[in-house]
Amino acid sequence: MFHSQATFPLWRRLLLALVMLVGFTATSCDDDDDEVTTPPAQNIVQVAQGNPDFSILVAAVVKADLTTTLSGTGPFTVFAPTNAAFAKLSAPFNTAASITAITDPAQIATLRGILLYHVLPANVKAADIANGSSSATTARPQSTVGGVTLNDNTLYLTKNGTGVFINGSTRVVTADVAASNGTIHAIDNVLMPPSQTIAQIVVANATRATNPEFTLLLQALQRPAAAAILTAAGTQSTNVTVFAPTDAAFQALLGNTPLSSVSDADLTAILSRHVIATGRVFSSDLTPGTVPTLAGSVTVAAAGTGFTVRGGTGTAANITTANILATNGVVHIIDQVIQP
Repeated sequence: MFHSQATFPLWRRLLLALVMLVGFTATSCDDDDDEVTTPPAQNIVQVAQGNPDFSILVAAVVKADLTTTLSGTGPFTVFAPTNAAFAKLSAPFNTAASITAITDPAQIATLRGILLYHVLPANVKAADIANGSSSATTARPQSTVGGVTLNDNTLYLTKNGTGVFINGSTRVVTADVAASNGTIHAIDNVLMPPSQTIAQIVVANATRATNPEFTLLLQALQRPAAAAILTAAGTQSTNVTVFAPTDAAFQALLGNTPLSSVSDADLTAILSRHVIATGRVFSSDLTPGTVPTLAGSVTVAAAGTGFTVRGGTGTAANITTANILATNGVVHIIDQVIQP
């Protein structure tokens, strides 16, 4: 039988109201607890296609025939250069139109290798990157030259109070762009895999036809007394940091005195102050203080947006060009010779 509210005793009406209130509250809590975050519906390629700032990257992925790969299950992490990053490169890799127009198989292979150097075969978010310095192996296959395997597929990461950096000079400008098969981190430079040892970089610059550099550094390294240092700079398996003085830096030290007049002992002591043998130290890893070299410590000091390096005597050297990546280390060009 149906009863009107007026025929119910007061205590029954109060009990009914309480039951309804409890039921409503429980239902509301259950709705909150059961809320599920919808995963991204688009894969890495689709996310990039939907962002106009990745239009050159998308053209490169298509030209390098990586669309299917990066649309796959993954997971992947892609350090994605923006259009402004690609614009810093030389033609034909600096615009979407010029990349699309490439027909040379060698250039396409080069482009593919560069792009794979930006891909990690794992889903790595910014929070997953360790503080300080670390490294990660990319999807780029290692190159082999003359039977020697090159270390040209490793990224070197620095995470500090100002952000995440790759190979010293490249910065993550937008982190953790989610995709269904991984994560995208936008970066402000195109990452170039290294192809030369430190010694090969020095030789290539010293022997180029136009505006050669490091000619005096090469002469110094070729002295028999410096054989061990030259070997370290030329061996693929080493992992060193070299402060490389320019010719003008050596001339400022020598004046009118020829390099040949410097004794073997003095030359070795000087060159040893320019080598950190404990690994790659990028500019993003440097902090004011002392850093050990092969012949005692050097003092690092902040200078504007960069750093200076000083030995026991002499003028502090400015790092004028930082983070030249080699297969066996990293080179920083300096404008003074570091003295013991």
